[in-house]
Amino acid sequence: MKNTTVMNDVQEIQKVLEEYIGKRKVAKVAVELSAVMQRETQYTYDGEVFYVHKDEVGKLVLTMKSEIKENVLTILNSHLEEDEVQECIEQLMAGNFETKATTEFETIKIPGSDSPVYAELLKHDPTNNAEMTFIYDLKKAISKSVKGFEVFVNDPSMDHDGKLQFVPGFKPAVGYSYNELEELAKENGLRLGTKDEYILFMGWLINSLIKEGWFEMDAWLAVCTDSRELGHYFNSAGAKWYFFEPTGSRIIVGKSDLANTYKVLARDENAGGFWLASGRCLNFGSDYPLASLDLNGNYDNHDIYSVGWFVL
Repeated sequence: MKNTTVMNDVQEIQKVLEEYIGKRKVAKVAVELSAVMQRETQYTYDGEVFYVHKDEVGKLVLTMKSEIKENVLTILNSHLEEDEVQECIEQLMAGNFETKATTEFETIKIPGSDSPVYAELLKHDPTNNAEMTFIYDLKKAISKSVKGFEVFVNDPSMDHDGKLQFVPGFKPAVGYSYNELEELAKENGLRLGTKDEYILFMGWLINSLIKEGWFEMDAWLAVCTDSRELGHYFNSAGAKWYFFEPTGSRIIVGKSDLANTYKVLARDENAGGFWLASGRCLNFGSDYPLASLDLNGNYDNHDIYSVGWFVL
């Protein structure tokens, strides 16, 4: 579980504001913004996220939605030009402003490409083309010095207010175009994971299966060739035919929802599109195993079988 606080340090806020406001006013506005940001605290109880803040007279008020962004926008609008407000608030959000609810959800840390875990996987003797392709991609990812990152335990879904969440028991957040997923990521202080990161995630999965007691050959087969034992496919045990399983299903080595939907990865300028990984519930486990990757160039298509692969 990772907790992140908003950017409420006066000096850090002042650095952002100096680009927009003269130095004579900037210190005063930074103090004002910091006070607003520190006035609210987030809590989680019984799976529900709520916020406690002080009103103008110092009375504690409980709300189910953060009021920080609205209050900060009010202050910025009184000091900045209209076309500068959005740009400024996005820089403030770089300090995870307005993203606290997202970062409350449970995550798994995936080590960077310098981890000996991946070097050990390269010793595997591939048994088919799918494993050979994965080893080739893993070598490329290692060579790019990818930093460690975090994946959410559960696939994304939308709460009753239309906000992004990562909790069990909901319909996956399918039906969004790539462009919309990029915007959702931006709004929540997240990003879509890259192909190299997904390859490392698959390497972490293979290693975790082996550590849990799987034979090496079986772990590689399940990830690269036929993933019916790891996710929800048409031919997996207990499959809900033609229907999605709710988020939080089929937990494997601490991670749920490995299949069930395609995963939309980040735009890859060199490849000329974005990558779709894993498989959907209507696939057979050997059609689109977890490590499979397909390139897609339609950024406006609303794919009803895909979710964004958001990472921290």
